[in-house]
Amino acid sequence: MALLKQIKDKGSHTLVTFTIGENEAPSSSNVLLLGDFNNWQSNDSSFQMEKKGNTYVKSLKLENGKRYEFRYLSDDKGWFNDHAADDYVSSPYSGIENSVVDLSVVPQKKIVVKKTIKITTSKTVKKAKKDDLKKIEGIGPKIASILTEKGIGDFEKLSKASVKVLEGILKEAGPRYSIHKPGSWPKQAKLASADKWDELKKLQDKLDGGK
Repeated sequence: MALLKQIKDKGSHTLVTFTIGENEAPSSSNVLLLGDFNNWQSNDSSFQMEKKGNTYVKSLKLENGKRYEFRYLSDDKGWFNDHAADDYVSSPYSGIENSVVDLSVVPQKKIVVKKTIKITTSKTVKKAKKDDLKKIEGIGPKIASILTEKGIGDFEKLSKASVKVLEGILKEAGPRYSIHKPGSWPKQAKLASADKWDELKKLQDKLDGGK
């Protein structure tokens, strides 16, 4: 999935191209792009995504300075999110999140400075922290990938996630994942984030598949 953005009309609007890649749609049926920009009207066929082979594409020119919530609606498989969205926010429906395309800040044109400035530093830039979520009892490679796509990619964020939100993410991922019980995941992640590995091991010895 991808959100391609092109500034238009001297910065007042952005042409956003929504793309669902091959094998990313839940089925081969028609898909509607619904959101704040069309008042979530599912009877508006003008927002049906164009199918090109096994991919779906739809471009919209949206006003800058706003954030737009949206989701995709498959004719036969129902709602699903964009894994490449700028953000995710809770919807009015319990346990469900909407994707967000963020146009609240418009990129400014770069100013070219002709003068060459030499910068020297002895400090090494630290890489962004990445935690192995598979160390949490009940989380395998695929679920770790799903959580990371939802912005829960390290122990600290997982420790602060509510069980209700985690259950919603698993339910949205499909029945294969909704059977998992994430009740202990935040507690495990809190211990891992604090490097309390011995305590985590003792807790995991008492667990059964992360329950």
